[in-house]
Amino acid sequence: MTEWEPDTGSMAPRWLVAGARVGHRGFRFGMVAHVGAKGAPGVWIDVDFGQTKALAPGGDLPFLSCLSLPSSAERRQARRTVVAF
Repeated sequence: MTEWEPDTGSMAPRWLVAGARVGHRGFRFGMVAHVGAKGAPGVWIDVDFGQTKALAPGGDLPFLSCLSLPSSAERRQARRTVVAF
């Protein structure tokens, strides 16, 4: 079995940051909770109906759109937030 290597050819959109309000055609609306984890690509969305969804870069991310960006104060707060996996 070959070792997994990240796809460095695809870049995440610049708006994909913790605290950004997003829309998705499947789960509708939510807020970006965390981007990437321990070197693994992906994004975790806190959905409005109380769940957290993990999205893979090649799968659901193309269906994600930015509705609003967090303020600079909200971005600083998000960087201080500890996310447990």
